[in-house]
Amino acid sequence: MPATQRGILQVPASPVPDTEGLDRRSPASVSFLLGTGGDRRIWPDAITRRNRYGTRATPADDEISFSSTTASNISREGFQAAGAELARLMDIASPSPVATDQWFADIRDRIAGNLGCAGAQIVLAASGTDAELLALCMVAGVSRRPLTNVLVAPDETGNGVPRAAAGRHYSDLTALGGAVEAGAPLEGLPPDRIEVRTIAIRNETGEPRHQHEIDAEIIAAVELELRRDRDVLVHVLDASKTGLPAVTRQAARHVAALAPGRVRVIVDACQFRGSIARLGQDLADGFVVALTGSKFIAGPPFSGALLIPPALAEELAARSDIPAGLAEYTAAQDWPAALRQRMSFAFKSELNLGLGLRWVAALAHLDRYAGIDEARQSLVKEEFVRLVRSRIDAVDGISLHQDDEGDHLGSRAMVPLTVTNGAGAFASFEECQAVQASMRGLNGGPICHIGQAVRLGSRTVLRVAASAPDVIGVSTRMSAGQSLQQAFAPIESRLDVFFQKLSVVLRHLRDS
Repeated sequence: MPATQRGILQVPASPVPDTEGLDRRSPASVSFLLGTGGDRRIWPDAITRRNRYGTRATPADDEISFSSTTASNISREGFQAAGAELARLMDIASPSPVATDQWFADIRDRIAGNLGCAGAQIVLAASGTDAELLALCMVAGVSRRPLTNVLVAPDETGNGVPRAAAGRHYSDLTALGGAVEAGAPLEGLPPDRIEVRTIAIRNETGEPRHQHEIDAEIIAAVELELRRDRDVLVHVLDASKTGLPAVTRQAARHVAALAPGRVRVIVDACQFRGSIARLGQDLADGFVVALTGSKFIAGPPFSGALLIPPALAEELAARSDIPAGLAEYTAAQDWPAALRQRMSFAFKSELNLGLGLRWVAALAHLDRYAGIDEARQSLVKEEFVRLVRSRIDAVDGISLHQDDEGDHLGSRAMVPLTVTNGAGAFASFEECQAVQASMRGLNGGPICHIGQAVRLGSRTVLRVAASAPDVIGVSTRMSAGQSLQQAFAPIESRLDVFFQKLSVVLRHLRDS
């Protein structure tokens, strides 16, 4: 049955500004479009051309970035890929023009191929927070009971996630350009239908909780909600902002089996720092998987996706009643044709071009990273962490706190740095934010990017992390015959400059 007869509103309007008159071949046009189809967080400043994360939508080869836990500048490879795909889509001197629906289908197919999940359906999302809202609305659409969303570590995921988890607008402007009331429930989601229960992964002093305690709390929460005759959405955190996992897969499978069809599991893999093979197993277990191309993969910020296992995809197509308010966040071409042509849902926008281009840039990395043997991926990640740790003691004002130690650092290629001020006390959140901003200044060395500040009880950490391009570069040099130490030489050089500048910035903090 044609889509227009099934409730899909096919409109020519795009969630990005009118591109009429733009030269799609020019770098300025590509950069402009990469900043569209997202909310204010990725709008470039008129003077600096940086977004709220401090990153740019044009290559900046002279800047040093270890900030993939938050956001990265677009790479030269990603920028060129976005430009080439834009030309192909717009049929500008292209030998292989492509229709819009096929262009977006190709993006989804590349994601699926890299993750080995050809049987899953993939819905693109503007951000990880939008992916949370998508997942909630999907589960609400196939559920006929009140729904409890069990959210893990809300303070170590996205800032807007708690609101999105409750089915509420998390900002006053959506990625599709819609003006909404922040905090208000989405249309079609009555305020009393969704409840949120939160599970902490740290205690009040910031120490990590034991995994068995978290699992026991999750299981008890699900059992309670089932007794209350509520359906449940349970989060598994593959990696928090500081690299901690939360809720074991064993516990997730256990709660899903308590009431099949009533307990759903979503794996938050938005940092994308775990095993690709594990994500494939998650889908095989019937779990939804949320990921982004903008953290470890190091594509431009605001490129998310939701991977839906086949059984849930069939439920969505056959009998879903997705809340109408989701149309403020998702465009028709974000969805695979197999779903959108069977769903009774009225989209307000046809496509999000900026989102597609950002995924193209991310895939320039993911295509190559996914081809690297997982043993080599792990080797490079662990060596990166070793090199970072070897430089910490030489810098006054930072330390690797004992509560942040663990094997998870090497597997996540991420090191949280606890910052102290001139009085020897833990630096405040605001002081750490100032350090991050100063690292992007011109004093003390080249512009450097470090992961945003995260509160952990009484202390605050900044994060130094490797990204997929780092792993790709080392692996390529090793394949060319270099030793691991030789292959790491370019990264070591950047780490030396980075920590030298961090020392200067921290000295200024202590002296001020």
